[in-house]
Amino acid sequence: MIYSIIYDAVKRKAATTPPNELIANTEMAACIGLILNEINVTMDFGEIKEPADIKENFLKIVGERENELTGISKIFIKAIKKYKVKKMVNETMEDLENLVKMQQ
Repeated sequence: MIYSIIYDAVKRKAATTPPNELIANTEMAACIGLILNEINVTMDFGEIKEPADIKENFLKIVGERENELTGISKIFIKAIKKYKVKKMVNETMEDLENLVKMQQ
């Protein structure tokens, strides 16, 4: 999977007026990766088995640090909180983990 395209897509979505908050699993993972990179935190994938676990773990991590985020990251957070995680179709857990870890 070409991850850089996904990071660019979520940045463009957040920059529209009003921001486009419609995301998919891969976009959720990309948003999470960008935010964790901004606050210099890594996510442990030891107990993570499905996309919903990624979202839940992320919200715990960022909960107390949300005030440290920039404008675009706050838009990402809003989209992630609103997002109802879907079953994986075209992506794998490895793809999502790589997006969160920003391993291109």
